[in-house]
Amino acid sequence: MTEQEQFPEVSAIADAVCSGDATPEQMKKLEQLLQGNVEAQQFYYDYINIHARLSATPKFGTSVVYRRITEELVLTPDEPPLPKEQIPEEQSNQVLEHQQPKENYSKSKFTTKNMLLSLLVLITIIATLFWFFTQRTSPLFVANIIDGKVTLVGQGHIQDNALLAGVYRTEQPATIKLVDGDILHLGPNSLIKLFNNREIRLRAGKVSLEASTNKSTLIHTPVGMLHSNGSDLTVDLRYSAPRVTSGKNTLLIPARWRPNHFWSFNTNSDRVVDSAGNADGVMASGAIRVQGFIGQGAIKFDSSDNARIDLGNGGSTARGTGSFAATDGVTIEALIRPDLSDISGKIQQIFRKDSLGGRMQLSFQHQADHSSFSFGLFILGHGYEELTLHLDGRDGGFSLADLTDGKYHHIAVTYKADTGEKAIYINGKKQIFYQYPPGSKMLSGGSGSAMIGNTPRERFWYAEAFSGVIDEVAFYDFALTAYMINLHLNNIKQGFNYYGLPANSSPDNITLPERPRLTLAPNTSYKLSPETGLPQKIIAN
Repeated sequence: MTEQEQFPEVSAIADAVCSGDATPEQMKKLEQLLQGNVEAQQFYYDYINIHARLSATPKFGTSVVYRRITEELVLTPDEPPLPKEQIPEEQSNQVLEHQQPKENYSKSKFTTKNMLLSLLVLITIIATLFWFFTQRTSPLFVANIIDGKVTLVGQGHIQDNALLAGVYRTEQPATIKLVDGDILHLGPNSLIKLFNNREIRLRAGKVSLEASTNKSTLIHTPVGMLHSNGSDLTVDLRYSAPRVTSGKNTLLIPARWRPNHFWSFNTNSDRVVDSAGNADGVMASGAIRVQGFIGQGAIKFDSSDNARIDLGNGGSTARGTGSFAATDGVTIEALIRPDLSDISGKIQQIFRKDSLGGRMQLSFQHQADHSSFSFGLFILGHGYEELTLHLDGRDGGFSLADLTDGKYHHIAVTYKADTGEKAIYINGKKQIFYQYPPGSKMLSGGSGSAMIGNTPRERFWYAEAFSGVIDEVAFYDFALTAYMINLHLNNIKQGFNYYGLPANSSPDNITLPERPRLTLAPNTSYKLSPETGLPQKIIAN
């Protein structure tokens, strides 16, 4: 499929724009078609730029072949005539025949007349386009330079102080005004791409948007997108972790947020539906559906051999592959209401994934004199190691009694290879962490099965079964930030799932969206994760 076939409405309106016949309704429709659609923007951008090039008059002796802008424009120099002695005999005879008979003179004259008319039409078209792009105030220009200087870097065009869609750089601070009215204050050494009059991409440096309309300007960054929604907004890429200062109504769409797997337990299917991936679970007889804390469903495990949900192996046949594979980081989070009576000498698995040399597990471990919470991973260069949180209540930490109070508790464990930090959070608070050398990769995935509520090793089912209720389990192949863990906790306190979405069992609404919109607190400065674009922490209000 050609790009013209892929974007027929954009193509039709672009034709009208280039001919000067675009109506206000068409421009509004074009705005809707381009908003947030980078491929459509690039198509329109290329379309307009090739039209702009047509404004340059071809040199004498150049043939112009123009076949709709989305197909091709060919400019080729005319070939000089061959010397008579090099003309093939067949062609030579044809030339002589056209020169000699008088009855063909009128036909030759007619052909020449047609050629002249065609040339006049072509010159008229080119002159019209030249006037259109150089003399007329046109919707093709998306911004104007108000102060300072910008330099053209890639495709684009600067005419006086007007800017076409394109890529521009600043060496010193500069100010440009989008056609819609919003003002962009660019810092020195900033690199910016203008898609249209309401959508830009900041590639380097800093931009402060001064809103002058109620419309939303969209700012793309390497780690996500931000909607101004009619308010001021600042994006600063000069730091290793990008910084954003929100306005009154700023929305953030991070580059990466979605879990690999999410089991809400809210459907009535015979399978435990995975709303983010393809690891639907199979319940054994010791796992039954009960009323959930979030939505209508949760799973109660009776601590028997059959207390388990088999999730499969994530489509893997080798270590480091499959949907349970993680290299640069991992997060496992769950909402649990444990029943830890008569537990001496037992392990209670919340989640476990087996693999030769690369297992993961999240569990309670009980000895005669103490109980603990454990998070195990295989770290390259260190092997399989468990981070253990003793449930003794010391120093304000959690005790076994705290976790068996009959209430639900939010558990999250994370590992981030970049920093080397391995951590355990309970109810949004970091309880314990261990620091590996920064850059230490982890190993997981593989052909071993994953399970909720038990171990995949059949001979240990009786000894490692969970007792209690588990709701809302999610698995990520990156580390959630502390800010996001607390946001998830706040969302479930308000009756939503982790992602602030209504918990329901409708077949049409169980799949997580590809792009969530996070509402940022008004007039607040955030540090964003350079890997995901998720907020890491609040810098200042």
